[in-house]
Amino acid sequence: MNALDFHRVADETIHKYNASMHQPSRESDKVAAALNLVSETATAIKAFEEQAAQALMRAQEVADAVREDLDRAELRAERTETMLRLTEDQVEQMSTAIQDAHQEIEALQSQLDSKIAELAASERRADDAEDAIERIMDVIRARTLPSN
Repeated sequence: MNALDFHRVADETIHKYNASMHQPSRESDKVAAALNLVSETATAIKAFEEQAAQALMRAQEVADAVREDLDRAELRAERTETMLRLTEDQVEQMSTAIQDAHQEIEALQSQLDSKIAELAASERRADDAEDAIERIMDVIRARTLPSN
């Protein structure tokens, strides 16, 4: 039963009371007290319903604010996940580039080692050629110089 029903019952009881004014005063005091109690109860119920309605409105406002916060958090989470995927893609690309660069370095190191070996062989041949030229020069000097 809501506050409107209590007020209707209270009004009906008051009308019955007014109609039965010829009853003894003791009974009318009881009826008046009962009517007063019903009226106070209806007033209290109405106040409680108003407080409940206000509390419900505040709860709805809080729920709306929480929903908005949740929506914003979900958007941030989605953006973060997108950035994470992009970052993971970039890391994968960089990892591939590093592997490619490492392979290129290994190939260049192999070429460098080969060139160093060729240079060492060339230097040995050059040294051998210089030694041969020096020996030839010694032979030529020995043949062209007068013997004493």
